[in-house]
Order: sequence, then C-alpha cells, then structure tokens
Amino acid sequence: MPPSHPPANSSLESALQTLRDHQARVTEPRRAILTILTSEHGPFTVEEIYQRIEKGVCDLVTVYRSLAAMEEINLVRRCDFGDGAYRYEFNTGDHHHHHIICRTCRSVKTLDFCVADSLERMARQLGYENVTHTLEIFGVCVNCQKKAARAGGPNPAVPG
Repeated sequence: MPPSHPPANSSLESALQTLRDHQARVTEPRRAILTILTSEHGPFTVEEIYQRIEKGVCDLVTVYRSLAAMEEINLVRRCDFGDGAYRYEFNTGDHHHHHIICRTCRSVKTLDFCVADSLERMARQLGYENVTHTLEIFGVCVNCQKKAARAGGPNPAVPG
C-alpha cells in the first residue's frame, strides 16, 4: 500500500513557511523545487529536478545551492544510493521511510516499515543526542530478473 502523504498544496505552503521561519528567502527557484518535491514522490537527482523546472527559472548551480540550503533546515532529505549521485526528497518529518533500489535499472520503491527505530531508541538511552539513521536496501527487481531470463543471461538476482 503506498504511503499516505498530505495534499501537495498544503505541503508546499508548509514548506514555504518553513523557509520564512528560518529567514530564508522564498525565491522562484526554491518555490519551483519545492513544488516538484511536494507534488511528486522522489527521490530525484539534482539533474532530474533541474529538468522538471520550467526553462529559464534558474540554472543547475542554483538548484544545487537551493537544495543544500533546504537540507540544512531539514526541508529536504538527501539519499545516497551508492552510485555517486545524491538524490533529494521532501522531508515530511512525520513520514519516516526507507527505499529499495534495483541494482540493474535503478528503480526505487518506498519501504514504509523501519526496523532501525528501536536501535535509535537504544542509542538515545545510551546518552547519544541528535540520533538519526539511513537505511537503503539493494536488490534486483522482478522486471529486471524477467528481462535477464528472456535474454538467456545470468540471473542478476544470483551473485556470480
């Protein structure tokens, strides 16, 4: 079952208010980035976000800088899938989740169940502060397994 998210327009307004609360300017590029991230479930690379923005609104460097500023105030969450490209998604704050990534086609699915929350609680009980975690799971999706089987190639799901 897909995760339930608040309506995109209320998420966008909340995100814009968060920018204001942190004395960050609400610029056209930031509004465009947040519109994408609150209306479409990412995560997206910087280049993917840039391609979704209306032409002429900003350049690629502005997207990088805007995402970095929004990450500092926890508006966006950076995901590292181990392929050298960071991805960003809107940080709803109340919807903690992880991802499973196909090693072959790089498709991403959201996993709403978290097994690491109890580990975070244990770390806090040990006296640690500002405890966070990331967990990304990698595998080969069913579609890629079928494609490999049709092509007569090795099964990508079985390590060689």
